[in-house]
Amino acid sequence: MRYPKNCWYVAAMSHEIGRALTARTLLGEPVLLFRRENGSVAAIEDRCSHRRVSLSLGTLVGDHVQCGYHGLQFNGEGTCVRIPGQDRIPPQACVRAYPVTERDGFVWIWPGQRDLADVAQIPDFSDVCSSDRFVGRRAETLPVAAPCLFNIENVLDLSHVSYAHEKTVGTLEVAETRPDTEINDLFVEVRRTWERSAAPPMYQRLFNWMEVKRTQTIRFWPGGNVRLQISVEPVGNTDSSQIRHLTVVGPCTPETDTTHFKFSAMYRDFACDDNAVTEAIADQFHKTILEDKVLMEDQQRNWQRDDQHVTMIDLAVDRAPLAARRMLQRMADAEPA
Repeated sequence: MRYPKNCWYVAAMSHEIGRALTARTLLGEPVLLFRRENGSVAAIEDRCSHRRVSLSLGTLVGDHVQCGYHGLQFNGEGTCVRIPGQDRIPPQACVRAYPVTERDGFVWIWPGQRDLADVAQIPDFSDVCSSDRFVGRRAETLPVAAPCLFNIENVLDLSHVSYAHEKTVGTLEVAETRPDTEINDLFVEVRRTWERSAAPPMYQRLFNWMEVKRTQTIRFWPGGNVRLQISVEPVGNTDSSQIRHLTVVGPCTPETDTTHFKFSAMYRDFACDDNAVTEAIADQFHKTILEDKVLMEDQQRNWQRDDQHVTMIDLAVDRAPLAARRMLQRMADAEPA
């Protein structure tokens, strides 16, 4: 499917972008990312306007990208500032520059119509990623050889954790519990609540609780933004200090029609000074997203191999994923082709 471009998407993690040239395909477009000498990030088309060679094969000279083929230089606004052997620089020598900014440890890019880019619309994860209340190991970019839509559908249908993640965050109650689903023009949200349930293996290791009261709320909103909020406490608890909160921040960005990048990390509001807990949670969470990666990539390979007329069935739990699919399709259809 076609994804809407008039949205902010994560291009990279902030810690990935330095004074080296970083090439990345985003929503099918070749993008070159680099950090200027003043620390700001630039994003320009990864093509030289002369012979369409990738600028990422060149070098960074001050704040100018020098093409590795004929030496043309471009600044972070996409303007060609030097052509060896001639003084006149034709206006058509410029390349596209993308609105880009950093927030909450992410590099956000606007791949759509430039005059519509509004930084006020950048998804706000500051209450988790830029807060003293929550701690966690920052996400790393995870390339996934499957459509971005598969990831969005995966996270909106958490019934799969009962089987795909039974050694970390899954229990049978998740698949057996019909969720409450909210769908509107802005987001799709899925909620489950248990007054008493078996504690997932990761919670058993963290808290030594075998049964827990817990909630699970996951929200998706365009372009590829995902937030999962979890609360967990002992059954019958009356002490608010015993309530533990975990939040997954997990934006995803299409690379091509059949591949995407995933930027997911889990944060917590307890044992904030214990680095061993940080590493243990991060390792367990990374295991779960690698399990999802295996399943999504297998799904994509089967889609490519199987007869195009093979049908799939939808289940009750697919209400939210199907709503997200329709939302993205409506937005994409409303944009110029």
